[in-house]
Amino acid sequence: MRIKVLIPNSGMDRKTLNARETMLSRAVSTETEISVDCIQSGPVSIESVTDEVFAGPLLLQEAIRAEREGYDAFVVYCFSDLAITALRENVDIPVIGPGECALAAADILSNKFCVITTVEGNVSRTYRRLMQNPITQKKLSSVRALNIPVAELRDDPDATCVYLKKVCAEAVAEDGIDTVVLGCLGLAQYGEEVEKECGVKVIDPAFVALGCAELAARLALKPSRRSVAAYRRNQE
Repeated sequence: MRIKVLIPNSGMDRKTLNARETMLSRAVSTETEISVDCIQSGPVSIESVTDEVFAGPLLLQEAIRAEREGYDAFVVYCFSDLAITALRENVDIPVIGPGECALAAADILSNKFCVITTVEGNVSRTYRRLMQNPITQKKLSSVRALNIPVAELRDDPDATCVYLKKVCAEAVAEDGIDTVVLGCLGLAQYGEEVEKECGVKVIDPAFVALGCAELAARLALKPSRRSVAAYRRNQE
């Protein structure tokens, strides 16, 4: 099985992308191949709706390419689930959005959860999008910011973990949450220490998305064309 993971940030070097492949391999079977790439141009991070719009067409091109190259599933490596419905209109392989998967897991596991995002300016965009989901309407307590930009989340892992623990502890104390959802995939793997220290479940969308992608490919879990019409067929 082969899974294509596309990061909607430009400018990432091959060493960094290879490190993501190694990290994410924990979430899938040993025989499953993970290929991680980033968009070749466009925004260096997704921190606004404008960034989403610029990155969307590039994601679409790469999803179509991945299907042609024989990949079994495609993961949009961003909590915002950029353009996933458009991608599903254009390809027949499963398209996985980490945000969708993480919220589904939160619905199963939590009574009350918060989402941790990057910077304060991203809180309103994240909250507005999340509140369209009935899961968050029932169980979301708050969206909180680390105030660390996406591009800097992995520059100093120790510092990021300190801030993450602080924000999570505040959410536990002030909101009475039992679960934290990491609202940026740049935080992948940072939640393990938080879970131990804060005594709450931390849902890491990066690993949840890869596990869901493997399952979706194995069981052909994808929308029917009565659910999501095929764009290309409609143009014929």
